[in-house]
Amino acid sequence: MNPSSTAQVKQRRHQLRQQRRVRAVKSLWRFGCMSGILAGVGWISAQPNWLISQPEQIQIQGHSYLNDATIRSILAIRYPQPMMQLSPEQLTAQLLKHGSISSATIDRRLFPPRLLVQIEDRPPVAQILPEQGRSPSKFLDERGTQIPISSYQASVQQTFPRLRVILPTPGKCPNWPQLYQAVHSSPVLISVINCRNPQNLILQTEVGAVRLGSLGDRQKLISQIQQLDLLRDWRKHTNRLDVDYLDLENPDAPKFQLKQPAAIPTKSS
Repeated sequence: MNPSSTAQVKQRRHQLRQQRRVRAVKSLWRFGCMSGILAGVGWISAQPNWLISQPEQIQIQGHSYLNDATIRSILAIRYPQPMMQLSPEQLTAQLLKHGSISSATIDRRLFPPRLLVQIEDRPPVAQILPEQGRSPSKFLDERGTQIPISSYQASVQQTFPRLRVILPTPGKCPNWPQLYQAVHSSPVLISVINCRNPQNLILQTEVGAVRLGSLGDRQKLISQIQQLDLLRDWRKHTNRLDVDYLDLENPDAPKFQLKQPAAIPTKSS
């Protein structure tokens, strides 16, 4: 082999060894830096200044109805809590289990340490009528979640929904989401839904009492609401003093239920 070629091969081998040593040093340096950063973050997050130690460190944005205290109570964070031990994914899932929260995202912020909670909440659509003589204490949202009035912001607490609902004790109004959507779309104003007997639903409307009977499917509900609108002038064609309610259990054959005549007392001999 030519001496010059041998020298070139040796030089090339030397260069390759040098490049491998440089790459190895760089890899060790990167590993050391990453290890130092991770160790530093772990040490910092364990310090007292990097704890979630009070409710004010949970900052809430985007909500329109629920108050801050309610949202923080849903998160159920025990104070103090190291920042890095809080899982945004788990806390988000916890929020979304609550019926009146439609979307949520949570981010950790280190400077200063805090949780940034971004949510969208659902409005209350009805007030639940309690037993006679008591003030309403709960609202109902469009999905049927019952929420204490105290859970809402002060401005919401002062503006009660127009729609009122009487529920069974205890219990829920059956198929509330579809019932509410039908009532909400009604051209005739409906002020009260009486669900006390789920097999005999009664509406209080601007044109009088209306019986729906047992709650049917969505199409039947739509037909009942349409018939209610068509019969909105029934008072002009009947003696309203004799009519107890409009019966729409069969929307294809609506009828009027007359009031029962008062019993005549008998004379004692």
